[in-house]
Amino acid sequence: MKDYTSRVAANRTCPGVLMLNSSIKIIWADRRAWELLRTLNQHDKAKNPGGRLPKAIKEFGETALALLEQDPVKEPDSPLSRKIIKGPRGALVVCGFGLPDTKEPGQARLLLLVEQIGRREEAAAQLAKEIFCLTEREVQVVHHLLKGWSNKAIAFELTLKEQTVKEHLQRIMAKTKSTSRTGILARVLFL
Repeated sequence: MKDYTSRVAANRTCPGVLMLNSSIKIIWADRRAWELLRTLNQHDKAKNPGGRLPKAIKEFGETALALLEQDPVKEPDSPLSRKIIKGPRGALVVCGFGLPDTKEPGQARLLLLVEQIGRREEAAAQLAKEIFCLTEREVQVVHHLLKGWSNKAIAFELTLKEQTVKEHLQRIMAKTKSTSRTGILARVLFL
């Protein structure tokens, strides 16, 4: 069995990184960026064959480069622009950092960080499954609990009776050695 830190590291992901040139062409991208862009391209396949830069990312890049042209002296450690882009597998947050070229202003570059929103809660629920030996249904309850949902909302989403959700929560409390919904959240989020 893996040790605790290996399990935590395996469930954490870093943002994807890609570099665009002034004509919004990819100069470089890491593997994580390609994975995240692929999730947007699945939604955009008819319009964007061949796995190129998704339309939403292109538009974001054009906007960020326009901002860079207006103010090329902006602080390098603060993003030019941020945007949440919704895709079929969840939302992505994109931050664009401008890298002006002092010798040739038309050759500016754009560094994009792309990260999936909500990944931490998903990873925490899966890690709780392994550590506390939760069933798949209990993991689903924990996942919705992490979103702040009420018992009634969880029951509706999972097509269960509210009493069944309460019973699941009782079993989760016993497994996590906690005494409340907040206790479950504390145990799961601080894994």
